[in-house]
Amino acid sequence: MKKIILILTIISAFKLNAQKLETVHSFVRERHEVSWYETQQKLWKVEVDKNNFNGEAWYNYYRATRALAHVFNDEKIDSLQNDAIREKYSKLSSQIAEDAYKAIPNSFEGNLLMSLNNNLELQNIKYLKKAYDINPLDARTYDDLMLHNQYIQNQQEFEKFAIKMFEYNEIPSSILNWGYNILSELDENAILLTAGDNDTYACWIVQSAKQFRKDVQVINSYMIMEDDFRNKLFLNMGIAQLNLICKNAKPEDVQTNQNKIMQHLIDSKKSIYTSNSVIQSYEAKWGENLYLNGLSYKYSSTPIDNTSIIRRNYEKRYLLDHIKQTFAFNIGDKISDEFNSMYLPSMLKLYKSYQESEELFKMKELEEYILLISEKSGQQSEVFEVLKDVKFTPTLLTTLLDVKEIEKNMISISDKISMNKYEVTNGDYSKFLDNLKRSNQIDLYKTVMYDSNVWVNQFSSVMLQNPMVNLYHWHPAYDNYPLINVSYESAMTYCEWLTKQYNLQRNREFTQVIFRLPTEQEWLKAAGSGNEKAITCFPNDQPYIKNKDNDTCYLANYQPITGRYFDDGAFLTGTVYSYKPNASGFFCMFGNVSEMINKKGITKGGSWYNKFDECNFQKQITNTKPDCGVGFRIVMEIIEK
Repeated sequence: MKKIILILTIISAFKLNAQKLETVHSFVRERHEVSWYETQQKLWKVEVDKNNFNGEAWYNYYRATRALAHVFNDEKIDSLQNDAIREKYSKLSSQIAEDAYKAIPNSFEGNLLMSLNNNLELQNIKYLKKAYDINPLDARTYDDLMLHNQYIQNQQEFEKFAIKMFEYNEIPSSILNWGYNILSELDENAILLTAGDNDTYACWIVQSAKQFRKDVQVINSYMIMEDDFRNKLFLNMGIAQLNLICKNAKPEDVQTNQNKIMQHLIDSKKSIYTSNSVIQSYEAKWGENLYLNGLSYKYSSTPIDNTSIIRRNYEKRYLLDHIKQTFAFNIGDKISDEFNSMYLPSMLKLYKSYQESEELFKMKELEEYILLISEKSGQQSEVFEVLKDVKFTPTLLTTLLDVKEIEKNMISISDKISMNKYEVTNGDYSKFLDNLKRSNQIDLYKTVMYDSNVWVNQFSSVMLQNPMVNLYHWHPAYDNYPLINVSYESAMTYCEWLTKQYNLQRNREFTQVIFRLPTEQEWLKAAGSGNEKAITCFPNDQPYIKNKDNDTCYLANYQPITGRYFDDGAFLTGTVYSYKPNASGFFCMFGNVSEMINKKGITKGGSWYNKFDECNFQKQITNTKPDCGVGFRIVMEIIEK
């Protein structure tokens, strides 16, 4: 039995040593799972036991234990047991701070832990000040010193430590951006109610370090519950005192007191805002009078056109580049993702407004932010659900197009009308389908999907059916082959999609265009290189040229007179750049695939399985269903240069 116990002890010690000691940061800067804090608590306890004078070990041991008092929650046990465990860790963290101070009373860490343990009570602020005096370059005292000076309303010292917080990168730059943006949207001399450390600190630091919107009074909703602080603050603000005793209030009285303070601020006749981070504390009583402005809600007794305000903020006041990319690391960067998620309510409202007013380019820009934020904050499903409810497409316009390639392939046939030199390919259409699939437009995706089984109707031989059915529409080898087996409606939908996509691209040549199917006249003009009465695009209307006696080289892909499809150089369809173009530069106007025009059921030019006379430009071929010999090419009509 002793051997077993010894072995288990060795294994336990081995497992513990296999874990790596890591710095335990403040819970407001970095958060981990309960198991991580439990492991770090044990590891740092070992370090404390090794060396009772190790300040960093004491600090991290305390931080891990205190974090457990906040985050511990075991779903397998009831709430009373969870509360008891959290209370245990809370008492243990207090004991750790006292033990550390006894061990190293003249150290930075010993005094810092005593100040943290006493929550900045004035009689114990001496520990915080002593820690700062011992090492004024250690930034771990700055936030509490800033907070303390806000409590006692010492503005000069408050700004001093707010600026130090900025200089030592204590708050992630993206959260400071959040602070800048929320301040930018407020009325002059407004009051902004915030919730916790990061949202309050971000505003204070931006005001102090950047001297931005210092007219705004930023009030932490929990600090203002402190009677002494509230009285001093109201005195400095010129607001009447509020006879309210919040100290040691019962939990059930906290909300009542918050409402009384809110009403008192409203009665002061100042502009009152609550940040998104604290709205849940006020919406039950004041929800009908709180209007979303972007990152805040403004109280108003009369209705507000908040859509126009949100538009103004995003278009003229906010700085948003930090959402896409940051170039400075901070341990609190993960917390930034939570802050960025507070943009989503107003972004979704603005997105819908852009959609209703058909401001497609603005939709595209805003959509990038919505998708990026929702992905990083883990709210994709919630975002898609909201977009589904309001019946507009979440990723309607997300594809990056090579507009220069599209424009290069267009050949002018009149002043504002150009036609693509190539037929639409499988590769072109796959981008369309992929966009629909990624945007969760599954019903539309199914509607416009090609029907590969059409090949079965064309061939009786399974040896011919299978490779076409299984490979033609998706294998990369067929990317440059013409798209076939789609309906007229699918072709029209593709044109609409391409129109929206093009008009949102930044580097496009034209301001606005429409992509569509050609009219019969436009098609004839392109096919005949300007001669709308031409019947083919060949010299002397001959389908082949002679290289030498009794030898021919076909100029197009159609059914040869021999009846053998491969005699013309292509067994079935050929690539869209096969054979020589006509005099205007258009490929495969004769044969390959019969091309749809804007009249439903009518195609022109014949296909790989049509005979020579059936491909005559002047003839119309009737096709009412998806067909393995029918495709289309697009026209670009310039609406605005």
